[in-house]
Amino acid sequence: MKGTTALTILTALTVVTVAGGCAGGSAPGTPTGTPPTTATSTPLTTEARQIAASTSPASTSPATTSPTGAWATTPTAVPHSPSVPPVPVLTGVRYAAHDGFDRIVLDIPGALPGYSVKYVPQVLHDGSGEPVSMPGKAFLLITLHPAQAHRANGAPTVTGTHRTGLTGIQAYAVAGDYEGYVSIALGLNGVHKFHVGELTDRIYLDVAV
Repeated sequence: MKGTTALTILTALTVVTVAGGCAGGSAPGTPTGTPPTTATSTPLTTEARQIAASTSPASTSPATTSPTGAWATTPTAVPHSPSVPPVPVLTGVRYAAHDGFDRIVLDIPGALPGYSVKYVPQVLHDGSGEPVSMPGKAFLLITLHPAQAHRANGAPTVTGTHRTGLTGIQAYAVAGDYEGYVSIALGLNGVHKFHVGELTDRIYLDVAV
């Protein structure tokens, strides 16, 4: 009888052990029923954090495209080939001072055109080649294509030369709106590193100060 009782207890323990071993797939220390962790996003880049933290009207939308690269003084270009018509229209230019850099924003609702940025020794009007008089000791030229700075009826949306009151970007000027190209010149207080990027319906350029 004692032998039968011991065998019965041993069998019961074996059943409990096997059942416990198959009861769950959680790792040690993981509460039962905890769903597996799935990566759904990546950490924000430095520029994206700056955009998210900024309270300026020039940068209130989440970034849709990362900056084109590291801060530099060398020419940069970003190709875009939007379907035309309609040709992308530059509807406004805005600017703001930030911690360590000045930002200028080109408002372009809808599809963005391709663009390039480079330092030039002198700013010239597209077409005529006449010099553009504007404040600054160094000049950055932003070229948009395909783009225009006027409405369908020919009324200009952005024109002229404008002082900003900023430390780095002292002024901007529309240097051209000619045959699908729009040129925006920036007058700076000297040669500084810059980079460009995109937000929804806009292109921005930051200049270190």
